[in-house]
Amino acid sequence: MSKIRLLYLVVPLFLLVSCQTSIPIAVQKDKLVKPASPVNTNLTLLSKAKDMRSQDRNQVGRHTITVLMIPGFRVMSGQEDLEEAIVNRTMETLASLGFKVKLVDKLEQSKEPVLVIQIDSLKNYLFSWLYPIGITWGKMELSLHLMSPDAGELWKANLAGGGGIMPSLFYMSGFTTRVKDDLTKNMNQLIEVVSSKEFTEHLQKAQADSNRDK
Repeated sequence: MSKIRLLYLVVPLFLLVSCQTSIPIAVQKDKLVKPASPVNTNLTLLSKAKDMRSQDRNQVGRHTITVLMIPGFRVMSGQEDLEEAIVNRTMETLASLGFKVKLVDKLEQSKEPVLVIQIDSLKNYLFSWLYPIGITWGKMELSLHLMSPDAGELWKANLAGGGGIMPSLFYMSGFTTRVKDDLTKNMNQLIEVVSSKEFTEHLQKAQADSNRDK
């Protein structure tokens, strides 16, 4: 058997055995932006994001095999469910900037409007044909929905999201760096939105309407 044929056999086998199958859901805290002016806003978040994707729950990416990019092992969120991890990182980010944030498990548990984070797209593919260098392509797109306790949508905003191609010197770190980078971009867009005059006006109006209905 030639060395080239042996390489084609050994490398895919190694990748299958050593594939990264779960990653933490994190943000790059040193790259988070700060609002132009101090914030003192009360926000209620739904404790789980709403996942609109058709792929498996908690899936953040897939390995691919050979130059044909045959789908391989799935990569899932680590110790946290993806829907909870997205909200937890959002709550931590906003709290660090001065927002007063509380969580509810259901809309009807709140007496005020609830901000719901929706996962519209989150997918990543790790290409193995340049091993040991990893090339990961992916994207993440979130949207924000301000909901009344009776499930009426009061306002929404689609975030621009993040995505692209990212090489990683250490092959198996590609998913971690790609998801962290994209989530950080989404968090910065979220900060900009919830710090805006438009959102504040919608939130205050919705809160005032809720107080009148009590």
